[in-house]
Amino acid sequence: VSVAVAVGVGVSVGVGVSVAVAVGVGVSVGVGVTVAVAVGVPAFAAPPALNSIAPDFALKAVDGHNVRLSEYRGEPVVLHFWASWCGPCRESVTALDALGLSSGTPVLGVTLDGIDRSAAVAASLHLQSPTLVDAQQAVARTYDVAQLPLTLLLDAEGHVRASWSGVPADFAELTPQLERLRQD
Repeated sequence: VSVAVAVGVGVSVGVGVSVAVAVGVGVSVGVGVTVAVAVGVPAFAAPPALNSIAPDFALKAVDGHNVRLSEYRGEPVVLHFWASWCGPCRESVTALDALGLSSGTPVLGVTLDGIDRSAAVAASLHLQSPTLVDAQQAVARTYDVAQLPLTLLLDAEGHVRASWSGVPADFAELTPQLERLRQD
């Protein structure tokens, strides 16, 4: 006669980080612990908190130019993560592009699609703002993008002043905040 008892606990923390603990009791007793961490995931994978500095990154734009976020220090920036398959993303990226053009504010759209798809969608939507390609989603992991769209309003020093996750940016809130930042 044998009796077996198994207990399993699974915990998922952040993007690509998992921890599992298993305990087994039978004729012999064994304890095993497995920790798996996805390669390339930063140790601190959390969305940038309000008033924190947005992590710097460099990505290739659909026009072939490399763009680094820190190149925009000295002026407010709207950073917008989106994908072509996300309906609210497509709506918000066009509205943010128009806002950037009318206000003179840089809007950096970070798409999670591949280069060909990104270029085709940017062209079909007539986007004028840089469309940056994060096909490997390394920047999305750094920013812990859990829901799309994710929009961040950054001040001239790169601090996060407002964010919207999983919903399009609230223009009634974004526009006056942007005006205040542009006056500072």
